[in-house]
Parts: sequence; structure tokens; C-alpha cells
Amino acid sequence: MFTPQGRTTRSRASPFTPSVQTPRSQNRRVSNLFTPKGRTPSHLNSSVQQHGNKSLHTSQLIEETEGCRVETYGLQLPVLITEALTQTDRHTEITVKVDPSGWAWLVGGRKLFVWKYKNAKAGRSVFCKELTLPPSDLAHDAERVCVISSESDNQSASCMAVSPEGVVRYWSNIAYEGSSVEVSAELKGDECACVINFSPFGCILATTTSSLVLLTPVPGQNTVVCHAMKGAQGMFSGIGRRMSSLIFGAMTTGAPLLSIVCGQKEDDERPFYVLSGTHLQKWNVTESSTEKLLYQVDVDRMFRESIAKKIWDQDSRSLTQLKTWLLDMQPTENGVVILAAGVNMDVSMDLYFALAFLNLDICGTPSALESLMVLEHKERYTEEYEYQLQSFKLLLPDQASVKSYVYNKNTIMFVTGPSADVVNLQAPGGNILGVGISDSVGVFFSGSVGLFTIATAQDKQAYSALEEPTQDFTSADLSVLTASAAQVHELSMSEDKTTRLKAAFIDAMKGNVDAAKGSVDEMFPPGTDMTSDLDITVYRLDKDLIDDYPASDPRWAESRQGQDITARSTNSLIIINQLNDKLKAHEYVINFLKNMALWERLTTVPVRDIKMLSHNALCEHAEKVQAATALKQLHSEYPGIIDAAIRRVLERRGCHSIQSLTSQDLFFREVSRIHEVVECLLEHEEEVLVSASSTTEVLAVVTSVNAVFEGMFHKALQHRQSKTQMYDPGTQATECPEYIPWTSTSGDKGARTILLKQYNKTLEKALPEVRDSSTSDVLYQQMVSLADIILDGYSCQLESLRRDITDHGHCLELQRRYEQDRQNLILPLLEGRQYEHAAALAEKYLDFEILIRICEVTDNPDRIEKYLAQFADKGFSDFLYNWYMKEGKRGKLMSLPVRQQQELGGFLQTDSLRYLSWLHDIQTKNFSQAHLTLYELGRMEQLSLAKKKTLLSLSKLAALASEEPVENLEAKITGINEEQDLIVHQEQLPPQVIENLGMEPDNMRVLTPIQIIEQYISGTNIDATEYDFRKALDLLQYIDRSDPNIDYEALRMHIWTQCILRDSWTIEETVDPQELNKDTVFFKTVDLAYRDGLDLRTFLPDLNILLQSNELGLLKGDKNFEYLIRAGYEHIQQILL
Repeated sequence: MFTPQGRTTRSRASPFTPSVQTPRSQNRRVSNLFTPKGRTPSHLNSSVQQHGNKSLHTSQLIEETEGCRVETYGLQLPVLITEALTQTDRHTEITVKVDPSGWAWLVGGRKLFVWKYKNAKAGRSVFCKELTLPPSDLAHDAERVCVISSESDNQSASCMAVSPEGVVRYWSNIAYEGSSVEVSAELKGDECACVINFSPFGCILATTTSSLVLLTPVPGQNTVVCHAMKGAQGMFSGIGRRMSSLIFGAMTTGAPLLSIVCGQKEDDERPFYVLSGTHLQKWNVTESSTEKLLYQVDVDRMFRESIAKKIWDQDSRSLTQLKTWLLDMQPTENGVVILAAGVNMDVSMDLYFALAFLNLDICGTPSALESLMVLEHKERYTEEYEYQLQSFKLLLPDQASVKSYVYNKNTIMFVTGPSADVVNLQAPGGNILGVGISDSVGVFFSGSVGLFTIATAQDKQAYSALEEPTQDFTSADLSVLTASAAQVHELSMSEDKTTRLKAAFIDAMKGNVDAAKGSVDEMFPPGTDMTSDLDITVYRLDKDLIDDYPASDPRWAESRQGQDITARSTNSLIIINQLNDKLKAHEYVINFLKNMALWERLTTVPVRDIKMLSHNALCEHAEKVQAATALKQLHSEYPGIIDAAIRRVLERRGCHSIQSLTSQDLFFREVSRIHEVVECLLEHEEEVLVSASSTTEVLAVVTSVNAVFEGMFHKALQHRQSKTQMYDPGTQATECPEYIPWTSTSGDKGARTILLKQYNKTLEKALPEVRDSSTSDVLYQQMVSLADIILDGYSCQLESLRRDITDHGHCLELQRRYEQDRQNLILPLLEGRQYEHAAALAEKYLDFEILIRICEVTDNPDRIEKYLAQFADKGFSDFLYNWYMKEGKRGKLMSLPVRQQQELGGFLQTDSLRYLSWLHDIQTKNFSQAHLTLYELGRMEQLSLAKKKTLLSLSKLAALASEEPVENLEAKITGINEEQDLIVHQEQLPPQVIENLGMEPDNMRVLTPIQIIEQYISGTNIDATEYDFRKALDLLQYIDRSDPNIDYEALRMHIWTQCILRDSWTIEETVDPQELNKDTVFFKTVDLAYRDGLDLRTFLPDLNILLQSNELGLLKGDKNFEYLIRAGYEHIQQILL
């Protein structure tokens, strides 16, 4: 998003602002860059004619940003047009149309002005004609006028104009106003919306209710035939008639016309397309002027389906609050593109703009969009904004490209591609009065500027002095590199390669390209490995130019007596102009290196005791020139601190006043050392703060130093970021050393260290003293700027390390310092409730924790959702999930938007988070997966029996809720039931046993089947009965017999022996042995099993093995015990027979 406005560095103001312009800025033209004042070389005229017949007026720069350029276009406006713009009554609506044929027309009241805005190859000067439109009670519009260029003479044209009521006025030749003829289109009460050129069949008139009339001039008869077009299947079936007003009588009502465009002519027919209401119609007209409606499709339905899927990943039918608008249409190579908008008020009030591409060059009727490109630009939807929304139109200059413009009267959004940002420019010079296309370029018209274009910075047509070798700019107002032929020859004879390269450079600038090329090849022969020498020589040449003395200043000439002062980079006497000239000289050097095939040969050069890519080192020179320019511009605003810092710099250099040269003359001459002033500014500030006696003094010095730092560094960064293409090495460098920008050097005197100190001074010294919101806002804004500069430097350095990580440890350490400083810089903004400032920095430098905290503090879930989409490929979602877990905010994690559920599901599959994944599965109705997760969690649970019981119960419910087949369900339920039976056995342990285990009945840990068996049969269960032992034996079914660590038979025998040991087995003479056996726990257990229907043959242990068990202790070998046991077994055998 860009809005032209002045900066603190007092950069050149826009011609569209009310401020006074300097002649220097007003005369800035790209095509005049190397041309002396008042003189245009003949070869330049021919060059311009080869580029679409544009004149020099096409190149006046209006506004330039990092992303785009705004330039005037076409010939100078005719006097009739400027008079119409300035003298027309302010209540009269003015509209303009720009036609690809080179004609443009302006409508104001009943006046129609037609003029030629670009030259033909063989034509006369600018042509402009005033015509009179038909009478009307409604306002005329340029959309209802169509100028048709003559095929035989491109300086003449015919014109078709229609009044809103349908009166057609036709001029067969606009040069003769009296040649017009007037007929009625018989609209029957409809209002004419527009007229389009539909050659060779004439023009098509479309009404506001989508009725169509073909207007065909009759050759040689000076008349127009009006033919109402009707589809074979009844295009407007269902359209009724009603009386709408006494003035217009009966009006045909139909779907509102949104747009009508023509397709490409093929053989003897030509299609056109009508966007009407929610439908798109494709028509075809043949040479016999027979029209046919081929088909009509519901394009609004297609758009709703596509945008619902692309943005919200849902079916449009499920989005009850989805609202869409079709706004405009433009033709493409194989169909049309429709500008549309949509908002889903169930999710947020964000209004999305989109370009919907529809392929109509297919057999049959299209059923879906070919593609949908959602623009990154969004608006906040309100009912009031809906009226403004419907004023947006689309302009697609090149049918083979997606580069387009979305505009209304006040705003132009420049769309450069599917993944590019949308640049929003406040329309230059007031309202947009009209648009059009010329040479595949979008052309706009505004009242104060006239015709202008908007293009990407990469589309800039850069004229190089090397591409225009005949230009002699030694007398140009740029005053760059003045030197006579003798002086150049003297330079070329030097033994110093830097001096010789400078001579070749000047030769090239003067047009002696062959001589320059010969000198360069002699010094640095192609194919030889002289890269180190070449890099150092180029670096010194460029450094000499930016540190050069002004050749025309007599004070410098006197101080440099006996030294060569020729071939200087500037002739100006004014410091700011000297800096501008040095920047131009630097740009000439870059062009020179590229055209001499030296640019691709550059590698690295030593700078500040480290290796740096030569391309970056050269860019650094330009950045310092920009910083020096900003510092000089700020001097008038902050003279005290800047002069004090400059004096301190010169003292350290041991530089004393020379003749009549001032401190500024001396300081600003050595641009390459401009960074030295930064440390001195900080030192001066510290001295003032120590001696400051008032709050006002503290705030004044801190804000002033902040403003100077901000101005200098931002101007340097702006150059670095906007000129990346200029300094692109062009080939993959074999060596990629770490890039440490001069704006981000470390150490005690490094720029990064100084900026961090200044940030902390602002935070700790200035902010606590503030008592009013306006000053606080200024300080916070300055803190944001300082933080941005620091973090940008870190980013550049880290990016260079990631390209070639030879020292992984250093990269990790730098990343750690970066993240620490990033938090230290942004967190104070968050704590100071500067949420938007903090968010802007956190978004730019990917501080996800700060972004999440901002959303939490402001309770803004919509913003979280925005970041999830914006940083989907940066790992934001995983960071957010982990942050919620770390902060214990699991509820917010589980309530994330629906479209995050799939990604959240993957995150929750980790072992440590599976206990939450089943909740996610339930939310997404994936009951089968929820069952499996809960079952696995239940089986693995060891700490809490109650939790295990709950998990298994929920698992069973999830299995029952799933749509699994019955046979699958039975297997799953059986496994759960077994686990639940184990839980029941543990819950039935006697209270005394549970107490002895140190547990409570309601808070038991999970015991294994063997542990439960042991608790039932051990001595701690003092009152164990046959029921306890029966439960112990039942638990054997849960023992894994395949486990090599478990002896199943030994365990079974252990249970029976413990059962035996519960009784004394002594024989009393008065008691029958069978009666005695009946009272033992052993035989009671057997009897209980018999009564329960168990097969005692398999239930009872083998008698002989039992009697030999060592676990019987003293009973082993006891004759009485053996007698009783054998008797009991014999009795059981008799019963079983």
C-alpha cells in the first residue's frame, strides 16, 4: 500500500501535492537524462519513434516508489482540452475515453473534444476537434461516444455519439462538423449505457438493462441503420414492461448491464460478451449482420464456488453469509476476466477482490472458471462501502498478461501478478476522468496531469550513455565528469590502473565506446583470471568519484594547487547538487561496467577488513551518497546537532579549515566516510543528556537525533531495496561471503551498536519524561523506524549466511542474537500498547510470539486467522499450536477455524499430544480415529484407573458413533470390554488390600493382571474367600501365554497352592473327612466353579503336580493333607461320572 507523502528527509515532493515544486524536480524527464538543456539529439527522436511513436512527453516522471513508476504519457494536451478542463463549470461532469487507435475524447456538457494523443509514423501535428452532442436532459458521457479511426488515413476518423435517450449522431469525418447525421435508436424508454467499437460491423449500443442495438453506418449514404439485437432463444425472456415515469414512458426492465466487450474477429464473424446481472452471454455476429446468442452461463455461481473453495475451503452452499458482486469484465486471449468481490460474514468482514478467468474459446458451454486469482488487497466491508465497491472497474492492457489495474475515480490498484502485492496509489491530480489502452499499456486521465501511466519499476526504460554514444554531455546541466580530450589522454597514459580505467570510463561517456573497450580489454584481457585486481580497481574508481572535489569551485581549486583537478564527478558549487551529481556518476559507472562486460567478472573486494561482494560494495557507495543527501537536507531542520557532530568528525580526522572552505564543504566531500557522523551524533547527544536541565531539552535532543538517524538510514535502505535489479550480479557467484551492510556493523563503533543504544535512550530517557500523547506518538514512531533499520540489517546478514553456510555455528549465534534483539526492540512497543506498530514489525520480521501476544491482548481471533493464512509457509501454525500448549490454552487450540483442522490434526499426532488429538477427531467427526486414539490411550494409561476407565468408555462411544460395519464394530467392542473387565476386577479388590497398597478406592493406579491376582491371593487379603480365588483364576484369561517372561502354568499353580494354604488340613476323629473338605477354601472354590458350570476336568490342577509343589511348604509330604486332597479329588471324580 503506498500513499505519496513527504518524508522527514524532505525528498522531492509529488507534482500532485499543493506544495511548490522546484524547477529541478519539475523538469526531471527520463528521456532527457543525458541530454543537455534545450537540445534534443536527432538520434533520440528516431529512437523514440521506434518505441510506439511516443514523444518526449511520454517520459516525464511524476512519482516513483519501490514498486512502481507513474509517468505522463502521450503528446502535450491541446489548448482546447486544457481550456475545457479549466473553464468548465464545476457542476458539469467531465469524462474521458482513451482509444488504442491513438484517439482520445473528452465530454463535458454537450461538448465533445476529440484529439490525437500520440503521433503516427507520417502524420501532422496534434489534432483536436470540437463537436456538439445531441440534446439531452441527462448528462452525456464519454462511454456513449465511439471514435473510429480511418483505415486509409490515421489522421482522420469518424464518430458515433448517442444521447442517454437513444438519439444517435454520426460524423463520417470529424474534420467536418456539418457532415453529421442524426437518427433514433428506438430504445423505447431504456437508457443508453455505452457504445463500443465493433468493427467491421459498426458499433454496439448497450442499455442499462442489457438491451443491445447494432449501429451500422451505410457507406456513401451518410446514414446509420439501427438494428435491435435479439437472441434466437429469447435473450430477454421474462422481461416485463412497466410505466416508470411520465418523462420516459414505458421502459424495458432487465438485468443490469455490468460490462460489454468484443472478442477477436475470425474469418467473417466476430463474437462479443455481455456481463448482465449474474450471467455472462456470448454472442456472435456474421458478415450478413446476423446475430446469435450462443449461450448464457451463471458466472456468479461459478465465482461463488471458486472463492468459497479457494479462501475458506468450503462448499459455497454451506456459506449462508457469503455475499458476492460481479463488477466489471475485460477480454483475454481465450475468453474474459471478470473483476469480482466477496465477503463471508460468518468468518470476518474482510472483503476480497478477485480476478475470475473464464475460457470461452472452447467447444460447448463453460461450466466452471478456468482460474481465480485472489488479490492480496482487502477492504473492511460495511453497508456504506457497498456503494463505493460497485464503482470499481478493471483495466487489462495486455490480453496475454495478468498485469492489470483495478480502479475507481479516486484510487488505482496496480496488480502485477498472482503472487505480487497490490500497490494502491491515490490517483494523481485528483479524480480519474477516464482510462484506456495504448500499445498494451494502461493509460489514465486526470484533470491536473492529463494522460499518465503506471508501470513496475522494472519496466522503466533506462537510456544509458553507452547506448547513446553520440550524446555529448560535457556541457550538460548534470555537470558530471568534465574533461578535455588532452586530459583524458593524459589519464590513459598513467601507470595506475584506477586512473586508466577512469580514462576509459570518460571515453565511453563521450561516445568513444570502441576506444574505451580497447583500453578495458588491454587492462583486463577477457578470459584471464585478474578478478582480484579488477575488483579493487573498480572499487577505487567508484570510491574516488563519490569522494571527488567539485571542479568548478575556486576555493577547492586554490586549496588543491599543484594537483590534478580534472575529470571530476561534479562541477556544481552547491553541496546538495554535488551529491546528486555523484550519485549520477556512480550510476554511469554501473552502466559502464555492464556494457564493457566487466560487471559479470566482478567477485569480491576487501571492505572494513572483511570480504564483500563487489556488487554490494558498489551499492554501499550509492547508499552513502543517499545518506549524505538526507543529512544535508535535514541540516536546515536540525542545524545545531548536525554542525556539532560534523565538527567532531573533522577534529578526529585531523582536518582543519582550508582557506574559505566550510566544515560542511570538507565533510560532505568525503561521502565514503559519512558513517562517521553517526557515532559523533550519539556522543553529542550523551553530552547534552548529562548536562540537560529540563525535560524539554532531553526530549528535543533525543527526537532530533532520532530524526537524523531515521532520515539517513532510511534513505540508504530505500536505495538498497529499490535498486536490487541494478546491483544483481547477473551470474551465480562462485564465492558468497557474509554480507554485513554498513548500516549494520557491530563492535563499539558499529552502526548496529549505536542504533541499539539510541533506541534504548529513547525508551529509557525520553519516554518516561513524556506527558502528552502527541510527543509519545512521535517517539514511538521513531522507535519503530530505528528498530526497522536494525532488524533489516540483521536480515540481510542472515540471508547471506544461509546462502552459503560454511560456519554453521556463527550462523546459529547470529540468529540467536537477532531473535533476542528482535524481542527487545518490539516488546516495549507491545508493553506500551502500540499494537499496530508492534504488529507491523513482527509481521515483517516474523516474530510470531509477539503477533500471538498482540492477538491475545486485543482478543482478536480474526487476526490469528489472518496470520495463519499469511504465514502458512513460514511455520506460524506449528508455532501457534506449541505456544497454546506451553501457555496451557488448550481450549483456544481446539477452537481454531475449521480450515486449520487438518493441519492441527497432524500436529496432534505426536506422542506427547495424542491425548488431545481425539478431541480434534470428535470435532471433525472422525469417530473411527477418535476410537482408535482413545483405545490406545486407555490401554497405555498406568497412573489413574479412573482415567483409564473413562478413556475406554469414550472409546466405546466413539466406535458406536462411527459408521463402521457391524462386524468391525464387534471386534473393537470386544477389545474394550476385556480392558473394562480388568478394571472391574481391580475395583473389586477388598478395601483393606487397597489401603495396604497405599491407594484410595477412588484414586488407584492401574495394576497389571498379575498384580491384581497377587492382591486377591496374598496374605494382605486376610479374609480371602473362594470368591477371591475364583476371581484370581478368572484373571488368568488376561495373561499373555506367548510372553516368554511369564510361566502361565506356574502362575496357575501358585493360585491353587495359596488357596490350599488358607486352611490347616488337620483331621479330627469325630469329623467326616468329606465334611472337613467341604469347609476348605480350596474345595469351596472348586464347588463354586462347578455351580457356575465350569468343566472341573480342566479347571482343577493336576493332583500329582499339586502335591509336589514346593509352595505347599510343610504340607508337602503331609500324609493327612495328601489323604484329604486325594479323597476330595475321588469324590469329585464320582460326581463327574
